[in-house]
Amino acid sequence: MKDGAEITTIEGIAKGDELHPLQQAFIDHDAFQCGYCTPGQICSAIGLLKEGKANSRTEVKEMMSGNLCRCGANVGIIDAIMQVKDGGGHE
Repeated sequence: MKDGAEITTIEGIAKGDELHPLQQAFIDHDAFQCGYCTPGQICSAIGLLKEGKANSRTEVKEMMSGNLCRCGANVGIIDAIMQVKDGGGHE
């Protein structure tokens, strides 16, 4: 289905040694614990930021609800997304 499409994974979002702003925000807000869901959380968040859909904490919470962090880092995840949204720096 994606033959010929460009697909970016978590490994492809940093620029060399420079983290993507959302990767840094996850670190800043302790938005991970075990790390299992972190790549999916970050990639989904980048998508909603690119689509301009992160207009409020409530909206971000609803749109990220398909990615469940069983460790309980959801508040940190939303904080990280809002940091990038409010401070710019996302692509």
